[in-house]
Amino acid sequence: MFRSPPGFCALFAILLVNLASGALQNSPTLVPQIRTNGFQLEPLNQEYFLRIEQPGGTIRQETVKQNEAGHLQVNGVINQPYEDHGAHLVVTYEAGPNGYVAKYSYGKGPPTPPPQFPLFLSPNALKSGAG
Repeated sequence: MFRSPPGFCALFAILLVNLASGALQNSPTLVPQIRTNGFQLEPLNQEYFLRIEQPGGTIRQETVKQNEAGHLQVNGVINQPYEDHGAHLVVTYEAGPNGYVAKYSYGKGPPTPPPQFPLFLSPNALKSGAG
């Protein structure tokens, strides 16, 4: 079973409030940038990247993009090890204006690594790098 890290529900509520207020203010980003131990949230214009690593080895990654009509499209993966069985549960999911689709696999052997997303740099870091 996927368990949220402590404080995740509060953080999720803050993100929803920020998303709602940002939509009302026509904000250029959906969420604030947050980087803490085991948690990464990276905004980039009308999308964001989320990665949560739990101490037990469970990893969740997702990207969320906002289309021209203002609808959100979510693509993600949850990879949860079951060390006592030597197996992993991998759930990939998509959610958007056309509904929610999830696929899963459970098997023994090495885990399926989540897709590697690019390292995000802040706009200020990109500006200073450009000269």
